Amino acid sequence: MLDSTRTAEKSVAVIIVNWNGWRECIECLDSLFAQLHQNIQVFVVDNDSHDGSIERIVAWCEKPTAEPTWHRHTGVLRITDRMHPEPVPCRVVEHAGGLPQCGTAALTLIRSGGNLGFAGGCNLGVVTAGIMNFDYFWLLNADAVVEQSALVELIARAERQADIGIVGSVVRYYHSPDVIQALGGSQLNRSNGNSRHLGEGARISETPIDASVVERDMTYVMGASMLVSRRYILEIGLMQEDYFLYFEDADWCMRGSPKFKFGFAPNSHIFHKWGANSHKSASRSSETYYYRNRLRFVTRFLPGRLAAAKRAMFEQLLRHIARGRWRQAKIVFSTLLFSHKITMGVSKVDENYQ
Repeated sequence: MLDSTRTAEKSVAVIIVNWNGWRECIECLDSLFAQLHQNIQVFVVDNDSHDGSIERIVAWCEKPTAEPTWHRHTGVLRITDRMHPEPVPCRVVEHAGGLPQCGTAALTLIRSGGNLGFAGGCNLGVVTAGIMNFDYFWLLNADAVVEQSALVELIARAERQADIGIVGSVVRYYHSPDVIQALGGSQLNRSNGNSRHLGEGARISETPIDASVVERDMTYVMGASMLVSRRYILEIGLMQEDYFLYFEDADWCMRGSPKFKFGFAPNSHIFHKWGANSHKSASRSSETYYYRNRLRFVTRFLPGRLAAAKRAMFEQLLRHIARGRWRQAKIVFSTLLFSHKITMGVSKVDENYQ
């Protein structure tokens, strides 16, 4: 049995990447600061937003208030549920090519100075927090809200097994909370590089969850909620940044899989708005990253299955055409047309990586 006192002492840096999504971010923060596990500091990396995100978040910290459009979810508590919520101590730091200035606060807002993508933003958050300063790093999507016990459950699973490097949550759709987006993460089809979220589309009320089966089938943990140990980062390194968006979570886990195992906390639940940040203004760009990064990922980890991955993508192209999804068809066609350049680019990046 775990020592709950020892678990409570574990220090956690919560890393959130924001891009033009201050509304989603403050709702996430509202639930974060009501977590049962209190030994946390939150680091929000702002990827050069142009909607006044930093100023909006600072204003909310000074006077936390709830928005009437926010949905209520069982198990989610918020600091704005209190009669007179106290201000959230926060600081704003600049990133100008070096490490931001030292200091501590419940919330640190980091101006990244550019759009670093999800992996680059997470890496900046981890480095700013200080790898040696925390036992765990919880990478959490800005467009998610979390149950009050979500972090407690993640830490408990991580502490039960020494070789667990990353732990995932039950990810449910914010606007359809009974529907599962992923149980922990995804299963990779090694024959063609395709992957699927475990449990996706099933109803939580009708789905018995066997954590051991999920962990057996899970190839990688979904980036929407990843509790990562300090040891994992020290031994495996930070996220690979050339993906920019999508597949960086899969890459990170594949790099660590020979040495570490991945856990699933069935009682850690988050509610995800599914791309409120990434798809808001750049859906075509996001889809382009998805397909190109799929080839990048296969080139790195399943090079012998690259031809099969392209065939699977071509079949997807035909399905898009048959269903009249012309935008998606053009993106897939362009990806296949320039696939040689994409795969060659992976080789050049990897020559200088680490």
